[in-house]
Amino acid sequence: MISERRAEDRTADFLAFAFVIVILLFAASGPLNELVRWLIKVTSAGFDELSRRDQRLLLKNHWLGSAHGGLERALLRPTGLILGLPILFSFAISFLTLPYRWRWVSWALTAVSTLTFLLWVAKLFAVDGGAIPSATTTDFILFPLAVALTLYLTWRQFGGFIVGFCLFWLIYFFCRGLLPEWTGIFAGSESTFSQSMRSMVLNFWAQTGGMFGQPLQVVSGNVLIFIVFGAVLMASGAGDLLMKIANLMTGRFTGGAAHAAVASSALFGTLSGAAISNVVSTGVMTIPVIKKSGFKPAFAAAVEAAASTGGQVMPPVMGVVAFFVAGQIGLEYRYIVVAAIIPAIFFYIGIFMTVYFEARRQGVGPLPAESRPRLTHRQLVQCLVFILPLGVLSYFLFVQPSVPKAGFYGFVTALICSLILFPAFRSGGKLYQAFVQAGRMSAMIVVIVTAIGLIVGLIQVSGFSGRLSLLLAQLASGPLFLTLIIVALGAIVLGMGLPPGATYFIIVIALSSGIDAVGVAPLTLHLFVVFFAVISTVTPPVALAAFAAAPIAGADPVRTAFEAARLSLAGFLIPFIFVYHPAVLYKLQVLFGWFGEELPDSRAMIDLATVSWGDLGWIVLAFTLSMWLLTSALAGFEKNRLYPLERLGRALVGLAILLPQMGIAVPALIAGFALVVGHRFLKGEPSSVDALNKSIKTA
Repeated sequence: MISERRAEDRTADFLAFAFVIVILLFAASGPLNELVRWLIKVTSAGFDELSRRDQRLLLKNHWLGSAHGGLERALLRPTGLILGLPILFSFAISFLTLPYRWRWVSWALTAVSTLTFLLWVAKLFAVDGGAIPSATTTDFILFPLAVALTLYLTWRQFGGFIVGFCLFWLIYFFCRGLLPEWTGIFAGSESTFSQSMRSMVLNFWAQTGGMFGQPLQVVSGNVLIFIVFGAVLMASGAGDLLMKIANLMTGRFTGGAAHAAVASSALFGTLSGAAISNVVSTGVMTIPVIKKSGFKPAFAAAVEAAASTGGQVMPPVMGVVAFFVAGQIGLEYRYIVVAAIIPAIFFYIGIFMTVYFEARRQGVGPLPAESRPRLTHRQLVQCLVFILPLGVLSYFLFVQPSVPKAGFYGFVTALICSLILFPAFRSGGKLYQAFVQAGRMSAMIVVIVTAIGLIVGLIQVSGFSGRLSLLLAQLASGPLFLTLIIVALGAIVLGMGLPPGATYFIIVIALSSGIDAVGVAPLTLHLFVVFFAVISTVTPPVALAAFAAAPIAGADPVRTAFEAARLSLAGFLIPFIFVYHPAVLYKLQVLFGWFGEELPDSRAMIDLATVSWGDLGWIVLAFTLSMWLLTSALAGFEKNRLYPLERLGRALVGLAILLPQMGIAVPALIAGFALVVGHRFLKGEPSSVDALNKSIKTA
């Protein structure tokens, strides 16, 4: 049986490697077009003197242009291949890597899924060729089979919640007309089973909807290349260097080991943008170190879970959901990245403060001097493996805005730097394994996104989203704060079992016709949903990131989830802050003007002239003091142990500082400073950290 599984694994590895080659080829389509044009230009005398019409003819008729045009028509342009190839590879890789008692099951499922989606690709080719979308007898067999394969694979890889949620909407789609009027927005128009099935086939199989809808389109076009980018960096040895940098930056602070974990996860988040993969990748290194320094297992796991969660809103790469936002509101991705800078900083400020005060409470000091790494001259040079790729990435995200180009050129730069700076990476086996890991991770993302697309499509086509939008539009006529609370609770509840991307799409679809009625700019409201969808991964009772970290620490998952929620306190407050203080999202957009570009002008954003540096300065000061008060109150420690009345006062004042009513916020700010200063004169129980720090300095 071992040898049989090895054969399947080898095949899966080869397919994963081939999948990455396909990802790179699609990402390279723009750069390749530019290269062909440049080669023709430099090899053709008098090219610049030709008219634009003659230049186009030359580009088309030149042998190199003709060959490139053939490649584009055959592979790089057909929608069926752009969407179909990721699904073909992903399902085959996933089925081959799943454990089965009998070998033939893996191969059979792989063959069935490959044939099913190949027939879909052929059908879409016909539609692209001018054929009218139709529902044939074969389609009524293939579509249910594709749905069954998707749900089965999702269940095996991600558990039953997502599958159950999808089955609910499948059943609802066929039964919505039978529901009585008292079910409210769930009661839909009457339709027979055959009419409903025909509608599904026409929308989800004969066209690019449902499983092949916007979620898959965004992931295929923008996200997968960044997974390859991050995988190459981590496989090169840059991951170990990243940990050393994090320890060097934060090791001297109280609770240094935990701060290092936060820093490394934040830095890693700029490359991966995925909470669970962050936990698994960095947690195996950071969590044992945090425990060893003196923190309790649950808190150690929670630190990694909370810090990894922040990676999904950490520029420049962020998480998959950020690309969804760009596609949904029709805004260039670079504007979303800039908008997320200050909220991401706020999030990590909250985590750092929580760790600091908890370290004082538990008596955990800085990392011993001998445990703090020293970067050699060689390692300092190796830091270019981060600087150069991220520089190239930022250039193509901001100066020449193109997400696929940014990912491709970032990957090329990362690969070259890794090969030059890390000799061990030069072996073919290292690069092959990096591509295999990237291919397998990409396959898992495509599978879950396919299921998300099915859920989103069912909600839309059933008409439920329209009815829910009308209800939310009515609710939006009430107080803004109440509307935001409802949206936040919806995102958190859904996000306890669904990935952030699925949660985002469901909430946004529900809000689609009610956004204007809410009275908040689309970008603001969409990022509000994103934050709560992301923070749901550390929200009890089902906190996926915390549950992934708990086994590594040997901690209770539920306790870890509550600790992670405490560490992520800032994440629950930040969305409300940028709704009432839009300068947090929009003031940094002036950076584009500073670099000679026109300031962004979009209906999805507010008028940038309405926010000032004074607004931003106020909320930065208010938020910092608020987090200082709130995190110390929750820990029960500042310089010394806090008395119960001190903790209550800090909590109330900390929340009052963030209120949009300046008549309350300003006096609360003054009271907050008074509480911090007054604490120095109270004789509470001191922290053992002070004695430890004194002994270290003396030594």
